[in-house]
Amino acid sequence: MFECNKIARGVHALVKSARKHADVPLQKIYAMQEIFLQRNSGLYTKEERNRLRYYLKAVAYKFHLANLSLEQLWALSEDKRQELFFALENSLDRLDVSDDELLAISFAFEGFLFQATSFLDFYMLYICLLLKSGHQGSISKKRFFKALAKVSDPFLAGKAQRVSTYFANHVFAETTGEWLVPHNWGTLLRSLRDKIAHRDRIRPSFESDETLVGEVLLNWPTLQSITYDRFCQYMQNGMFALFTDVAPLLYDLEWRSGPYRRGMWDEEA
Repeated sequence: MFECNKIARGVHALVKSARKHADVPLQKIYAMQEIFLQRNSGLYTKEERNRLRYYLKAVAYKFHLANLSLEQLWALSEDKRQELFFALENSLDRLDVSDDELLAISFAFEGFLFQATSFLDFYMLYICLLLKSGHQGSISKKRFFKALAKVSDPFLAGKAQRVSTYFANHVFAETTGEWLVPHNWGTLLRSLRDKIAHRDRIRPSFESDETLVGEVLLNWPTLQSITYDRFCQYMQNGMFALFTDVAPLLYDLEWRSGPYRRGMWDEEA
């Protein structure tokens, strides 16, 4: 029983910590959507408005889940970094990862890939619904762009074109090979998720060039020579940009930085 309580306290602490980073942008997205719906009340039926709210909550839910996994990765990484003083005192030139540590790291890493991909899928479905594309069923990169091209409402068609351009240039950018660059994170994310879902788990390499104080090598599992925590953080940066960059295109409202507060778009509404 004590062991269960200990695990439960850790999970609750994880959720609390992850929420600190996720709640503010989501509060802003909810508020921006409601302003848009109020300003364009004749564009959607009551049922359509309810569906939009439902899908946006699903987007938020997946964003929270991805952040939980990312928070786990950073916690494991920071915990390993705290062994630095032990390494220095014992003249070690590297901090290696045990089998148990690798299991925990892989658990968080693969969880992030699944939830981040699900977030991206739900966000694209939400966009299709908001822009009244008529898309039904599951989503893919090809189906998403095809749906946006079919938007016929004059007011929404311009939005669809701008959103399509953003995704083509900043999410699914064409690159040579499967290397992480700032604008192809969506393509790489889907590829990695498919590898662990349909083939085998991603096999980590240990080619990190990240050194700590005293040139101690942090020998953490890496992908493309980037430690898992930093690799997923790059992905999450792209996810966050879907709020800061795409929301203004959808809602005709400027993204406001800083903490959320009621009425922060009153002058634009």
